[in-house]
Amino acid sequence: MKKFIVNSAILPASMDPMACAVGTPKMLEKAGVKNVKVRSCFCCGQEGKIVFVADAESKESLMDALAKINLPVASIMEAEEVAPKK
Repeated sequence: MKKFIVNSAILPASMDPMACAVGTPKMLEKAGVKNVKVRSCFCCGQEGKIVFVADAESKESLMDALAKINLPVASIMEAEEVAPKK
């Protein structure tokens, strides 16, 4: 699995950013998505956006999964986690 950082587009007024960030893993599960795992979520209520780190097989599979739950996406970036030097 590859690691991705997902930036949402501005969420519709009907979607609370905090609830969306917390609920994304459950929504993916209910949609039957098994090839995407959300690692961590962050929300910015003032901007109406969420950001999360997810594991997926590919960018395309992640995009397909997010489309199933109608999550508006601004960008998806494959990333590598690095530990800061001490």
